[in-house]
Amino acid sequence: MDEAIVSRLRDVGFSLYEARLYLALLRGGAQNGNEVAKLANVPSSKVYAALDKLAAEGVVQSLKRGSSTLFTAIPPGELVGRLRKHFNAPIDFLSDELPKLAAPEPPEPFLTVSGEVALHEAARAIIGAARKEIHISCWADDLAAIGEAIAAAAGRGVEIFGMLYGDSELPPGSWLRHHYVEIVAGRVGGRLLALVADDSEALIARIPREGPATAVRSRNQVMTLIVQEYLHHDHILQRAQINIGFDEWDRWWQADPGLRAEILGKALGGPAAPGETTAPAPEGAARRRVRAR
Repeated sequence: MDEAIVSRLRDVGFSLYEARLYLALLRGGAQNGNEVAKLANVPSSKVYAALDKLAAEGVVQSLKRGSSTLFTAIPPGELVGRLRKHFNAPIDFLSDELPKLAAPEPPEPFLTVSGEVALHEAARAIIGAARKEIHISCWADDLAAIGEAIAAAAGRGVEIFGMLYGDSELPPGSWLRHHYVEIVAGRVGGRLLALVADDSEALIARIPREGPATAVRSRNQVMTLIVQEYLHHDHILQRAQINIGFDEWDRWWQADPGLRAEILGKALGGPAAPGETTAPAPEGAARRRVRAR
């Protein structure tokens, strides 16, 4: 626990030694420099400089006991209150003033988001801003990053319509599990993440097996409509497959060479050219429920 507290103190401006000294004084009470240095595991050559800095900031106070100078930490409540004031005041100021300086956004921006961390952050932001409904298609690999945001949206009454690729537990909302995963992964060379919130903002991302992940984020009405229609149709198609039966569905598309070429696509090295023979479907494809959109 001490290391976690030290880490958080460092997040708010303490050095490593300062954080350790504050905790040691808080736990051990008034101590001289040598005593607190041993308890805090701080080199004796560094302890007085760190204590002097803490004292100058009012985090540590000193007292005389005989010929010795002892140091003591201010109470936790006082420290936390001071930190709240120190950080909240500028954040509140920036929250009020920065929007006044921002240039108006283009009416229909298309923003490129680069990297998996950044696109997950963008997805969480869009999900977090939703007030009515979310349409989403994601893979189990991405739920660790966006699952809490989805659960929070469901908790505040947002309707969620999702398609999940993989075996993770289905998140809150109305979800279907995609039954044809491998060919989708083969076609796109990895996985996709697509979502629309409140018919107003969309994100569609490709996370390849190799190379950087990229996404497009947009409030463009055409973009949001296309992504939402894509997600809606994928839901309807999955429900049709469930109702028809996957064995029957597999027999239907595998019996048509042109349809097989269109469905399998890059998963088998690309669709066949006119007049060429399409490669056979992977053995057991029907049993594995592997399908591309």
